[in-house]
Amino acid sequence: MQPLCPAYILHSRPFQDNKLLLQLLLPEQGRVSAVIRKRQGKQRFALQPFQLFTVALTGRSSLKTVATLDELAPARRFNGKFLFSALYLNELICRLWPDDMAAEQLFEHYQQSLTALNLAQQAPEQLEPCLREFEFALLSELGLAVDWQHDASGTALHADGQYGWQPEQGFVAANSGWPGTALLAIGRHDWQHSGSQQVAKQLSRRLLAPLLGDKPLRSRALFKLEV
Repeated sequence: MQPLCPAYILHSRPFQDNKLLLQLLLPEQGRVSAVIRKRQGKQRFALQPFQLFTVALTGRSSLKTVATLDELAPARRFNGKFLFSALYLNELICRLWPDDMAAEQLFEHYQQSLTALNLAQQAPEQLEPCLREFEFALLSELGLAVDWQHDASGTALHADGQYGWQPEQGFVAANSGWPGTALLAIGRHDWQHSGSQQVAKQLSRRLLAPLLGDKPLRSRALFKLEV
């Protein structure tokens, strides 16, 4: 009997006549592609994103087959920009997380972010911090952690300094750039500090850009369509 594992559905699309191709996120196996047969009659239920399932997978190739899939918790319901934000998290993982690489910490970050997004629907000012926290957590898990305490030479960041970013090195002192006060505040997760959210968004975009390449994120386009 195949072991049951917790899983989230990141993406699904039709596959052949009566199947769906799923992108799953599991703690130990990471991001996995799997095929599932469409359920009919009393067995039919929606394969919702943002819902925790238990899954058993079979197959030795990179494309697995879903042997069992059961709901473990109700799906979280998001609307408007909160839905687009949750889809953005899913798309980042699908685009950036390598196939079959263990994702214990990422799985935990993802669950925490879904909870934070759900709470942000009642406190919209928490939306941007939630997204930045996940982006930097994902970058860290990919081996691209930001050192919020020191510059590229190992010197402590100064609150009254100005800093730019040097790829593969880190922060470098600059005549004009991001204020040290904002960078230090981000490192403390202090999103109430003036400028911390804007600086974090600019930096995360810069760090994510070379990883995402030229193909635009579909979820970002949804924000532009919102009325």
